[in-house]
Amino acid sequence: MKLVTWNINGIRTFKSGIKMALDSLDADIICVQETKVTRDLLDERTAIVDGYNSYFSYSRGRSGYSGVATYCRDSATPSAAEEGLTGLLTNHEGAVGCYGDHRDFSSEELQLLDNEGRAVITQHKIMGQDTEQTVTVINVYCPRADPDKPERKQFKLQFYKLLQCRAEALLKGGSHVIVLGDVNTSHQQIDHCDPRDIMNPNHSPSF
Repeated sequence: MKLVTWNINGIRTFKSGIKMALDSLDADIICVQETKVTRDLLDERTAIVDGYNSYFSYSRGRSGYSGVATYCRDSATPSAAEEGLTGLLTNHEGAVGCYGDHRDFSSEELQLLDNEGRAVITQHKIMGQDTEQTVTVINVYCPRADPDKPERKQFKLQFYKLLQCRAEALLKGGSHVIVLGDVNTSHQQIDHCDPRDIMNPNHSPSF
């Protein structure tokens, strides 16, 4: 199974058509971040792509902000899928489940963490050497720590905590777990889009 992850900085940048872009990547599962589209702005040709199943998460507070989408080839159609990490956005039978212990989060905090359209989860059944195995793909666009807004750093840390909680619950439930996407964390200077920014003593690093 081949997976691709890509921060596309706006899903409407595919001027030649999204199917052509997806086909060119030659992958079974394609996870994109920062789609910058809300449900009311999503057109049919972007949502319904021949040969693929698509799953979206949208920002509920701001238009043209955040958002993730996962496109799965028909041959990699998930057995379950859902939006968000908390389970609060899920009200259908085909949910992934395994949400973990949320006692460290308030109800309001959980709602806010899923309000920006930052996660889509798909679960797949694949054949291993001898048996069928479950693989869960968590497509995330993690928050950025804004040096001018200290509360966003705490929001980011809580998002990471929730992501870890969900991933561990899925592992405990017997699934393999792949977390991918834009995690907004730089391991080294070379990994940052603007290394000068993280060396500026007047700004706190965004990782």
